Amino acid sequence: MSFLELNRAALSRYHPQALQRLDGSPGPGPRVRILETPSGVPTLAVDGLFYHSRYDPRRDADAAARREIDPLSTAVVVVGFGLGYGAEAARRLYPRLPLVVVEPDREVFSAAMACRDLSGFFAEPDVILYLDERPDGLPQSLEPVPLSRPAILRLRPAIQKNPLPYRAAEEVLQSWLLRKDINTNTLARFGRLWVRNLCRNMLAFADSPGIGTLAGMFEGIPALVVAGGPSLDSVIPLLPRLRERLLVVSVNTPLRPCLDAGVEPDFTVVVDPQFWASRYLDWTATRHGFLVAEPSTCPRVFRREGAPFFFCSSLFPLGEALEEATGVRGKLGAGGSVATSAWDLARLLGCRPLYAAGLDLGFPGMRTHCRGVFAEDAWLAASSRLDPVEGSSWRALRDVGLFPVRAAGGGTTPTDRRMLLYKWWFENQMKMAGAAESYTLSPGGAAIEGMPLVNPGRLIELPPCRGHNDQRMAEVRARHERRPPLRETAAALRARLDEVGAGLEELESLARQGLDASTVLAAALERGDHPGRAVRALDGIDRRILGLSARLIAGFLLQPLIRRIAAESENAEGQTAGDAEGGAGGADAVAARSSAVYEGIRESAWWQRQLLRRAAEGLRDESLLPKASWTAADPLG
Repeated sequence: MSFLELNRAALSRYHPQALQRLDGSPGPGPRVRILETPSGVPTLAVDGLFYHSRYDPRRDADAAARREIDPLSTAVVVVGFGLGYGAEAARRLYPRLPLVVVEPDREVFSAAMACRDLSGFFAEPDVILYLDERPDGLPQSLEPVPLSRPAILRLRPAIQKNPLPYRAAEEVLQSWLLRKDINTNTLARFGRLWVRNLCRNMLAFADSPGIGTLAGMFEGIPALVVAGGPSLDSVIPLLPRLRERLLVVSVNTPLRPCLDAGVEPDFTVVVDPQFWASRYLDWTATRHGFLVAEPSTCPRVFRREGAPFFFCSSLFPLGEALEEATGVRGKLGAGGSVATSAWDLARLLGCRPLYAAGLDLGFPGMRTHCRGVFAEDAWLAASSRLDPVEGSSWRALRDVGLFPVRAAGGGTTPTDRRMLLYKWWFENQMKMAGAAESYTLSPGGAAIEGMPLVNPGRLIELPPCRGHNDQRMAEVRARHERRPPLRETAAALRARLDEVGAGLEELESLARQGLDASTVLAAALERGDHPGRAVRALDGIDRRILGLSARLIAGFLLQPLIRRIAAESENAEGQTAGDAEGGAGGADAVAARSSAVYEGIRESAWWQRQLLRRAAEGLRDESLLPKASWTAADPLG
C-alpha cells in the first residue's frame, strides 16, 4: 500500500472532514518538489524555496519544537504543516498536549500525504486538522482546545512564501486567544464607568419599564435591523419604502441618517457607556419611536427630550441586584457590539425574518461608517485643505491590524480582530436551535455563516404592514404608560440601595480584617514562625466573605487584578528551584498577593458604597420626582 493510500485511510477514519477538503482540491503541481536529503527523509521546496532543512529536516524540526514550545503550554498550534516534521516533533516531545494543525495550502498537504507515512500521526488522540485557505471556520476547530496558554509553532518559510492565508489564519487564532484579554481589558477600562453611570442613571432606571414586557408583540412581522456600516449608504434611499413593510430596529450610530431620509426607527438601541457614543444622538428629535438602553449607558442619553425609554437588563452584578427591587427588565444578547443587542431585540419582539442593513463587520471600501454620522462630522470639523477627512478615516484604520475575510457578495473585505468577534457571535446565534431566520443586505460586508445575502430591492416586494405595526406601537406606548408610579419604584429601589450598601460596608470591614491578617502572616513568615494562626484567621474571613452576596458586586471590578495575580502564580510555578529566591521569597509573594486581593475588595466595596449612598440620596430628593406623582396621602419618605 502506498503512502497516499495509508494516509487517506487514516484520514477517512480519524479526520473525515479534512479528507473531504482534500478531495475538493488539486493535488501537488509542478511548483511543489519533493527532494531527497542525506538523512534519508525527504524535504520540500515550493517554487524553489525550501520549507525544511536540505540535510536533516527531522533534526531541525525537533530543535525548533524544543526551542519554541513552553513545557507549561496547554496546547500546541502548528501554523504551516509542510511535510509534517514540526507537528510530529511537537507530538513526540509533548504527547499529552492537544495539537492543532493549520495548513491553508492543501497542495502542500497533499504532497506530504504522497511522500511520507503520516498515518500514525493522524491516528494520535487530540490532533485536529484545519485545511482551508479561509480562516472563517477555524474558531469551530479551536472550541474544544484548552488555549489558556498555547504554544504556536510556525513554519516560517511557508509564511514567507505565501503570507496572506497564513497571516489571516493567525489573526483569527490571535482573535480567539484574545477574547478573554479583550473582556478583561474592557472591564479594566470601563468597569468603573459602568458602575458610575448606573448610579447616575438611578432615577431613569426607576422610572422606565423593561423590554421583557414587549416579548412577542410583533410575532411574525419582518424586521429591518439597521447598523452603521458603510454599506448602509446604498440602503438609505430605500428606507421610506422599507419602513412600510418592516419594523425598523436601529442602533444609535445611524439614527441621524435615518431621520434625514424621513424614517424614524420604531426602536433605537443604545448601550455604550462612553460620552462619545451619546453624540450620535445629537440633533435627532424622535417622537414616535422608543429608545432601548442598558442601565449603564452614558447619562447624557437620558437627558434628551423626545422618545421614551425601555431598559434591558444590566449585564453587571450591581444592576442585577437592583433589578430585584424593580423587576427583571429582560436580557439582550451582548456580543460586544450594539448591533448584537439590536438584532436580539428584534428577535425578542418576535420578528421573523430579520434583515440586517449596514452590518458589515468590516471596512468595505476602507471606510468605518456610513455617511452622515457623528464620527464623519467630527472628522470634517477637524479637517483642512492639507489634512482632508480621508486622512482621519485612514488613520482610524491604520493601526487596527486589518486582514481579509470572505465577503457576503463574493471576494474579500478587510476586517479586524474586534469585528471578527462580533461575526463569531452572530454565527453562533445562527447555529442555535430556534434561531431567528436572518439575512444580510450588505454584499461588501463580512460573510456571516447562516445569514445569507439578499438584495434589498427584493424587500420592496413584501406586502405593506405599517398600519398593523403602528397599532402594535400604540400598544407599546400604552404598556409604557401603565408602568408602576415612580414614587413606588423609587421607594423600593431606595430600600434596595440601602440594603446593598450595608452588604458592601460589611464586606469592606471583612477586607480590612483580611489585610490585618495578611500583615500578621507576612511577619510570621519573615521571622520563620509557624503561620497556622494567621492562615486560620484568613480562612475564617474568607468563609464570611463567601457568604455575602455583596462579594459579587465588589468582585466585578477585581477581575483584572485577579487575572494578573493568577498569571504571576503560573509564572512562579514555572520557575525552577534554582531560579526561585528560596522558600521565604515564595511565601512572601503569597502574603503580598493575599494583601493585594483584600485591598482590592476593600477599595471596590468602599468606592461603590459611596456611589450608592449618593444615588439613594438622589431618590429621596422630591425635587427630582415629577410633581404629578406626588400626593398628600403618599408623601415621599
